[in-house]
Amino acid sequence: MAVDDVPRLGCGRSIDRIWATIDQPPSPHEEKCEQCQSARERLKKLTEATRSLRESDLHNTSLKPRLSVKNAIMNVARAEIRRSRRIALHGKENGTTEISEQALSSVIRFAATAIPGIHARRCHIEIRSGGNDPSGEDRPSGNTATAANEGAHLIINLRVAAAPSVEIPRTVDSLRQRISNAITACVGISAGTINITVEDLYDV
Repeated sequence: MAVDDVPRLGCGRSIDRIWATIDQPPSPHEEKCEQCQSARERLKKLTEATRSLRESDLHNTSLKPRLSVKNAIMNVARAEIRRSRRIALHGKENGTTEISEQALSSVIRFAATAIPGIHARRCHIEIRSGGNDPSGEDRPSGNTATAANEGAHLIINLRVAAAPSVEIPRTVDSLRQRISNAITACVGISAGTINITVEDLYDV
């Protein structure tokens, strides 16, 4: 026989039942039962106190998260989404080798740090199927096509900010070569097409 551990009043009415209907008119039983009336009165005070504290917290600026906290949370969320997008590098009978877009972007950003006067910003990576796909459309990261397959290569779109003192054409060429070398050395595949957009200048 199961033991009833629900808190109940002496009349048999459960506290949970009264709490669930606290914002509704009392039932015929509660109108006549002194125990239920007393419980309703105490629960009403608790409800009002809870509501007051909730409203106070909503308007208390000291309890609101700072913008940096919100940005950090969003950065983690974006990173998790990007980690879930994978690029297949090689496939063999005993298994496959894949790399996430986030990891490959980290390789690209690290390579960019070696170029003076350049700050890497947004990076988006795709695989273009080329001759294997008559449509010639881009395939998103995480597709079953591999970057090592014939006719498939990476499309890297990197946005950067440059210092006003740099010679942009020469610096971008150096950056493109640096990224290409880093991907070949770290990942073992060809970098394919590297599109670089200088979208802003920053003060040194």
